[in-house]
Amino acid sequence: MAHLWLLQARATIQHVAPSRSHPGTARRHRLSLIACFTAPGAVAALTSLFAWSGWLAIISSVVALVIASQLVLTQTMWQRASLAVKAVAMAAFVASLFWVIAMMFAPRLTVLDLRGQPVVATVVDHDVNRYHGRGGKQEEHCYRLQRTDASPVFGKICRDWDEFAVGETLTVLVDPSGLIASETPGEVAAARFWQIPGLVSLVATLVLCWVTGGLTPRVANGHLVRRRLPRPPRSRHRSRYEL
Repeated sequence: MAHLWLLQARATIQHVAPSRSHPGTARRHRLSLIACFTAPGAVAALTSLFAWSGWLAIISSVVALVIASQLVLTQTMWQRASLAVKAVAMAAFVASLFWVIAMMFAPRLTVLDLRGQPVVATVVDHDVNRYHGRGGKQEEHCYRLQRTDASPVFGKICRDWDEFAVGETLTVLVDPSGLIASETPGEVAAARFWQIPGLVSLVATLVLCWVTGGLTPRVANGHLVRRRLPRPPRSRHRSRYEL
């Protein structure tokens, strides 16, 4: 009897006591989340610099979220985690979205602000691309420019509205290396508007990913798990008014 009681007590202790995670689990989770939630911002920066499609940044964000859900934010962890852990994880994802949005604009404008050379150019072509957005049909107006010596200006200037006319002359900032599309000085002046949110969102993403990666192993071990409040005991005495 004593032997059976000892085996039962040992099994109960092993079931109740949380197992210790490997020391490198938290570090691996932190690095995985940082890589997943900052990589889309790097892709967005490339789309800004080289005038690639903005859909690449959106697709990379979706892919990064799927990878993070397979490596760290698994369905089991998400179901067991407390509300505080879920809130920190969601905050990390939201901060990464702001980082992506800022990187879709800041890099190109920053480079032109630092090293752009003013050039007088003429609008020689106007393309209109129509697509369906949230508010219905929308348009994107893109303009090709050329210098006064008839040499083309690299890239296009695109707007969501019709701003220039063919034959109009304007001053633009041009990258000397010819790798980044030109832009008007008025738009380049908005670079600082995107630089501060980009820096703040990057720091927030790094910090929140670091915190989330440190919490997920504790969820797996039984800590920071969503608990249900115990139900109040039902009285065994029946009321005299109860049938």
